[in-house]
Amino acid sequence: MKRTHRVLALLLAAGVLSFLQACQKDDGFISRSAVDLKNGQALVNNAKPELTFYSSARHIGNGRAQAWVTENREGEPVSVGLTLSAGVLNNLPDEMTGVVMELPKGKGKDFYTFVMLDWNPQGHEPPHIYGLPHFDVHFYIIPDEERLAMSPDKVAEFGNLPALQYVPMGYFPAPGFVPFMGVHWLDGASPELGGAIFTKTFIWGSYDGEFVFWEPMMTRDYLLTRPTDVIDLAQPASFKRDGWYPMKYEISYSRAGNEYNIALRDLQFRQGQ
Repeated sequence: MKRTHRVLALLLAAGVLSFLQACQKDDGFISRSAVDLKNGQALVNNAKPELTFYSSARHIGNGRAQAWVTENREGEPVSVGLTLSAGVLNNLPDEMTGVVMELPKGKGKDFYTFVMLDWNPQGHEPPHIYGLPHFDVHFYIIPDEERLAMSPDKVAEFGNLPALQYVPMGYFPAPGFVPFMGVHWLDGASPELGGAIFTKTFIWGSYDGEFVFWEPMMTRDYLLTRPTDVIDLAQPASFKRDGWYPMKYEISYSRAGNEYNIALRDLQFRQGQ
């Protein structure tokens, strides 16, 4: 009996090792799902648990940024996010800096295409609200080539706002547009719009009649508090294209990894209308 238990233990250990290797990042780090107890249980009960796939890492400040998508056994995305090592918050550049991280091809049904991280040391407009040093994290569902084609002369396309049925409850468009990015939609219930100091908020972004990115924004000072926030998102009556849309977003610090995760969570499939 002891020999049988020993053989089973060795087989289980070998399976766990294979699972960890499958989830390994390109820079040698192990993914969050690989050390998740629930996924460890899934390894025993299912042939294919949720797996996380990573972009190439990009360096910013004294740390690294890496985008990822987690898919279920059917290959559908369940979450998409960005991991920042704690060193990112130190030695940040004095000028605005942006990095684009392409998500792995063929993963998560290719619905989310890339993540764009912007560091704004002087904040941005309107300065009396968003003038504090902060990060913008854009999750796009269009190719980066389409974003780069959003030139300042595309006034008609920027001005073509999504129909009311696609607008999340309580949101409204900020004046103007941002070239090579889109039109930004603000949450009317965000505390900073009522006079509170800006810490975090959630933006929707549109171009040429549809929403094409989702954007958590958060200050450096807020991240230094090591938050563990998961927040429900306002939803529209319908979506324009078939896809997997977030019901929540997360900004959280992991003590185990000494890193931050900014993510769209609880992705649910919605049929386009």
